[in-house]
Amino acid sequence: MPPPYVLKKKIMVRPMFSLNYKHVFSLEFLYKRLHEWLIEEGYTTAKDDKWIEKLYLERVSANDMKQIWIWWRTQKNYAYNPFYTFYLNVDFHALGLGETEIIHEGTKVKTNKGEIEVFITAWMVLDADDKWDKNFFLKSKMIQNFFLNRIYKSQIEQAEDELIRDCSRLLGAVKQYFQLESWLPEYAGKPFHPAKGE
Repeated sequence: MPPPYVLKKKIMVRPMFSLNYKHVFSLEFLYKRLHEWLIEEGYTTAKDDKWIEKLYLERVSANDMKQIWIWWRTQKNYAYNPFYTFYLNVDFHALGLGETEIIHEGTKVKTNKGEIEVFITAWMVLDADDKWDKNFFLKSKMIQNFFLNRIYKSQIEQAEDELIRDCSRLLGAVKQYFQLESWLPEYAGKPFHPAKGE
């Protein structure tokens, strides 16, 4: 079986990273933390970030429980070579989301209680501007096949590894926020729940 990038310019990195959490949490703070992470990593900027949210759907049931879908669509050029474009989709799905109050550091705080799933999907596109197809020498599929599978093979794998690291670090930021165990540490700010023993 040939490698996944033979004559393909779109490479799916992993099917999906996902996390499910059911407890007391703040959807607003999670939203802000992940948005800040995407700004820091270059997937969006603070100025033009309105385009990343492609969907916000909220349904309210008779007992005031909410179901929320949020879809973010981001992209960035690979730092070492603009030939590679990274795409990162972050989807939130909250179920049975209601409001509650907790005591946090001696103060009553309004927060949420319910279940949330975060899905992270990533892929990269080679030559997103189709410069190869416009070049008289490189537009041949045989030449493209040779370059992608021989000349640029190690560079493609290196860029793919970088994108996988970005996904893992983003998932680590979500886990750190919920204080779940993660094999890759990622600082995403102060966690919502205080550390045990404090």
